[in-house]
Amino acid sequence: MPPGLAKKGVTYDEWASYDQDGYDELWREHRNDWLGSDFDGEPDPERLLLRSDQIATLFGLDPAPHGQRYGLIDGMPVLLDQDDYRSLLLVNELAQVEDLTDGARIAPTAALTQDEMIDLYRLPHLGAGDNYAVLNGQLVQLKDSEYELLQMLRIARAVL
Repeated sequence: MPPGLAKKGVTYDEWASYDQDGYDELWREHRNDWLGSDFDGEPDPERLLLRSDQIATLFGLDPAPHGQRYGLIDGMPVLLDQDDYRSLLLVNELAQVEDLTDGARIAPTAALTQDEMIDLYRLPHLGAGDNYAVLNGQLVQLKDSEYELLQMLRIARAVL
């Protein structure tokens, strides 16, 4: 469950009771609220490491339908329309990219828990309100609100 919802008292049973349409509706209702309107300018798509066609090849997916593209969140491919793609770019702009030592490579298919990422990549433990995630092939550090947004985007748009 996203940490922001857990802090608001949402139980696992409430969270798990959503079906795919419920996640989709929740995502669409709250996307703009979560992203806010404080961001100036358009986010730079060149900051993402993997393009849509590279993600399709990596996972053996058909090319994204016209007007859509693939993204990669916590090692899981997601199919995004233009608004969802802009949301992903905005989260990427807000993220702090972690500097991994020893040339560690990010596993492209590993959706890991916080503790698993810390152990696997030998990361420092984060304080309350901070989270690790893998966003389009990069390990990033996000505040709870951005992490929650990223997880909602992943759940609402998961391909596999």
